[in-house]
Amino acid sequence: MSKKEQLWYLIDGLLEGSYDIKTFCDEFVRIYNLEVDYASLSQKEREVFKEIRGMAARFSDNDEELKMPAMYFSKDEIMCRVKELYNTVERSY
Repeated sequence: MSKKEQLWYLIDGLLEGSYDIKTFCDEFVRIYNLEVDYASLSQKEREVFKEIRGMAARFSDNDEELKMPAMYFSKDEIMCRVKELYNTVERSY
C-alpha cells in the first residue's frame, strides 16, 4: 500500500469509526509530514491533505486548550471538516 493509499485508508477508517481521533491524528501527521511523496498526490489531494494535517497536528481533547481561539481543534471540528472535504477529492491510485 502506498503512503497516499495509507492516508486515504486513515480517512476512511476515521469516518467509519475504525480509528479513534488521537490515533488518526498521530498517524496522519506522521505519514503526511515524513513519508508521503508529494509528487504522487494530485493538486486537490495536496490541498485537502495539507488542511487535514494542519488540523490533526493541532488536535486537543483538553477543554482548557480548546478555549484558546484558533489554536487547537476538537474531535468534532476535525470530523466535520474531514467529512466536508472527503467528497471534494477524486481518488487517483
